[in-house]
Amino acid sequence: MTPAGAPTVFVIDDDAGVRASIQGLLKSVGLRSETFGTAQEFLRSKRQDGASCLVLDVRLPGVNGLDFQRQLADAGVQIPIIFVTGHGDIPMTVRP
Repeated sequence: MTPAGAPTVFVIDDDAGVRASIQGLLKSVGLRSETFGTAQEFLRSKRQDGASCLVLDVRLPGVNGLDFQRQLADAGVQIPIIFVTGHGDIPMTVRP
């Protein structure tokens, strides 16, 4: 059990199995997490202030992960992001 004010890892991935796997891994090392199937679900959620990071799938329905990163930055939302993907390429990693 993690305290309510504990840092939170937010996971956004459209694959329910991937979300569950990442959440299980995080729980096994004592980290609090919340999962979302889309970027829009994440934006609609009520999130507590405090330390957090985002595990973000590059390929999502609607807005993709890279575009979502830009939207967050444009909105002044500063959150560390760890990208995950099964479909990465070199140009994606150096996108401005």
